[in-house]
Amino acid sequence: MDKELIDDIIQWGVSNWKKLIPIWDKELANHSGNAIAFGEREGGLSLYLAQKGFKVTCTDYNDFPEELPLLIHTKYQIEDNITYKKEDITNVSYDDNSFDIVVFKSVIGVLGSFEEQKKALLEIHRILKPGGVLLFAENLKSSKLHQMARKKFTNWGHRWYYPSIEELKMLNSSFSNFEYHTTGFFATFGRNEKQRNVLAKIDNLVIKIIPKNWRYIVIGKSIK
Repeated sequence: MDKELIDDIIQWGVSNWKKLIPIWDKELANHSGNAIAFGEREGGLSLYLAQKGFKVTCTDYNDFPEELPLLIHTKYQIEDNITYKKEDITNVSYDDNSFDIVVFKSVIGVLGSFEEQKKALLEIHRILKPGGVLLFAENLKSSKLHQMARKKFTNWGHRWYYPSIEELKMLNSSFSNFEYHTTGFFATFGRNEKQRNVLAKIDNLVIKIIPKNWRYIVIGKSIK
């Protein structure tokens, strides 16, 4: 997968968040069918899924632009595999057992509380077919340093709810299997993509000695 495509799929914080791709690639090699992506205002994960042959429902909490498909999808000529729909991840309009795959990246934090996140995960479990898979990447609670920096330097730091690993285990307790990988420490402190890329190189050197509960990205897989 070339750099331009990876950039279009991941879109920001690419150097660390792109680590989801080989993990998801391995799982998706065993699946086909219908997929739904949440929180897709730019459409990157929908692009990723459509290129793998899935029929994709691209959703966001907000309305999409009137001119659809998204330019990122026409760029790669995969728009025929994608439909667009406004959806609330805590109250999904689709029937039970509708999808083979569900994906999201950095979405449930904006829900603002553990209880709302629990609603979202129960809805995802409901719309997945038996044996279906949720693939996600999300911001973690992380270290005290991360928690202080978010409140001081980000506009949403007081509104987002960043789950801990233990809370993620509880959120995924309705699934038959939950696996996860954690990564990243310094890169999130970069104020632009160039800085994040440099700091991600440091992350790669030291990540093995960083405690898991200090890392800021979790890449998860849950099977219904």
